[in-house]
Amino acid sequence: MNSLKIAVLGDSHGQTKNIDWAMESIATKGVDYIIHTGDNFDDMRYIVESSDIKTIGVRGNYDTQPEGKDELLEILGEKKLFVTHGHRYGVKYGLEKIFYRGKELEADIVIFGHSHVPHYSIEEEMILLNPGSISIPRGNSSRCYAIIIIDEDVSVEFVEL
Repeated sequence: MNSLKIAVLGDSHGQTKNIDWAMESIATKGVDYIIHTGDNFDDMRYIVESSDIKTIGVRGNYDTQPEGKDELLEILGEKKLFVTHGHRYGVKYGLEKIFYRGKELEADIVIFGHSHVPHYSIEEEMILLNPGSISIPRGNSSRCYAIIIIDEDVSVEFVEL
């Protein structure tokens, strides 16, 4: 199986300057896909218009337009990815609800945002990943995004802007 690279970013909140910085960095990584975790769905469209990399994304809690989905289930590189913003699962207060939703969907990787804090863990062989925020980081984090590399194994790295 060929290696697959996925850039995961989100919580950009309409700050296109930060999206541009992230895209400059992503362009050097040789990624095959981009996933946007929401807040703002228009930012995902901005990425689609400014890049030829296949991009998918979800709506976040600040998105008011009717287009876009709250959740996506995608199979990339033989792995099932569950993508949601995270606010409907209370991710600021714990990961139990999103973990159980991921198990219910038989996801290999659960991708979410909302807290603006990067997170990576493996629970019962399922990856839980929050790329943090490229615009408004919280906690002790910096503006960042994540890269998922899928080959025989799955690895994750965070990239600071």
